[in-house]
Amino acid sequence: MVPSYVTYRTEEDAIYITSELYRNTVRLTDHGLQKEFINLTRCGGCAELNTPLTRYLHEQELLVTEEELDHALHQVRSLLDNIFMVTLMPTEGCNFRCPYCYEDHHAVSMTRDTLDRIEEYITAQAPRYKQVILAWFGGEPTLCKDTVLEVSNIVQNLQKQYGFHYAANMTTNGYLLNDKLFRQFYQAGITSYQITIDGWNHDKTRPHVSGKGTLQTIINNLASLSKLPPAEYSFHITLRHNILADDEDYSWYDYLYRLFGHDKRFAVLVRAVGDWGGEGVHSLSILHQDTKDVLVAKHVAYLDKIGMSCHNHRNGALAQVCYASYPHSMVFRANGKIGKCTVALDHPQNQLGWVDPEKGIVIDPEVNCRWSFSDLKPECRSCRNVLRCMNMQCKKSEIIDGKTVCLYRKSECV
Repeated sequence: MVPSYVTYRTEEDAIYITSELYRNTVRLTDHGLQKEFINLTRCGGCAELNTPLTRYLHEQELLVTEEELDHALHQVRSLLDNIFMVTLMPTEGCNFRCPYCYEDHHAVSMTRDTLDRIEEYITAQAPRYKQVILAWFGGEPTLCKDTVLEVSNIVQNLQKQYGFHYAANMTTNGYLLNDKLFRQFYQAGITSYQITIDGWNHDKTRPHVSGKGTLQTIINNLASLSKLPPAEYSFHITLRHNILADDEDYSWYDYLYRLFGHDKRFAVLVRAVGDWGGEGVHSLSILHQDTKDVLVAKHVAYLDKIGMSCHNHRNGALAQVCYASYPHSMVFRANGKIGKCTVALDHPQNQLGWVDPEKGIVIDPEVNCRWSFSDLKPECRSCRNVLRCMNMQCKKSEIIDGKTVCLYRKSECV
C-alpha cells in the first residue's frame, strides 16, 4: 500500500513522489509509469510487488507490504506511548464573547493548591517520557501570564535535567499577545499558536466583553510579530478562520497575504462553524454536513491559488490523531476537574478525574482507556491515510455522539 507519509505532486509533466518520513523523492517521467502509480494511489496499493515500478517504490520505502504496515502501526502506537501531553486551562474566564463559543466563561482561575498539585504531577511524570507537550487553552490563557510562565519554567528545567523533547503551544484570541508578551512566552518555549481571526465579520463574531471590536488590535499584534527576525524567532502561527454559510468573500485572504504571505511562519486554517454547544450559535447561519466540506474546499483552493500557506494540508504520521486520543494526555481545568476533550468539557463521559488537595492527581484508568484505544476497522487497513488518523480522528464523536467521522471517506459511520 501507499503509506500516508508518502505524497506526490505533478510538475512540468513529471510526478514527484516524496516520503515525508524518510525525506527521499522519486521522479516519474514515463507516462505509463505515471498512470500505474496513479492507479496505485486510487486503490490504496497492490496485492503483490509484481512490476518493476512497485518493486522499485518498495525498495525506496515509498510502498509498504501488509507486514511492514503492521510494523509501522506498532511503531506509531509506541510513539504515542512516549508522549506526555498536558493541556492546561489556567482560567475559564475570557475577555471575548463569541456567539459560537460553547464555554460558559465563569470567572474561575486555578487556585494555588490546584496549581501546586498539577506542578508536582508534571514534575513526577515528565521524566518518564521522550516528549512532553504543554498546550495552553482557556478561557483565555493570556489572562494568566504568570501561571503560564511559572509552569513553563518548571518544564524547561526538567527538560534540561532529563533530556526529553519539549514543545509548547497556545490557543489564544491574540488580543493581549503583543510583542513584549510574545517574547516572554517564546523564551518559555511556546513557539506555536492558534489565533482565530474571522475575516471581515470578525468584530461581530469575536467581540470584546465590552462590546467593542477586536480585529485591529489583533492584526496590529500579529504585524509586530511578523517583524521579529526569522533567524532569531522560529515560531508558527495558525490563523484560524471560522466560516459561516454565507462566507464567500475571498478578499479577506488577499488582505492576509499582503500582511503575512511573505512570512512562512504564518498559515491559515479554514474551519466551518459548528454547533459545539451554547445558545449563541443558534443565531448564526452555520453550515450543514453536506455543504461544509464543499465551501471549506473552495476557501482552501483560493488560498492555494494566491500562494498563502494553508494548514488544512496536514500530512504525515499522526497528523489527524485527536489530542484526546493520546494515551497520556489530559486536560487540567481551572476548577480542578480533569478531562480528555476540550470541547465536551462537562459531559460525564469526559470526566477523567480531578485534582485532590490531599491525594493529588486522581485519574480513572477506564475512562482514559475508552478515549485512548481504538480498533482499526478492516477498511482502515486498506486506507493509505491509516497512519495519519489510526481511526482516532475524533473520539468525542464515537464516545459521546455515538458515531465516527472519517475525513477521508467524507462520510459518517454510525
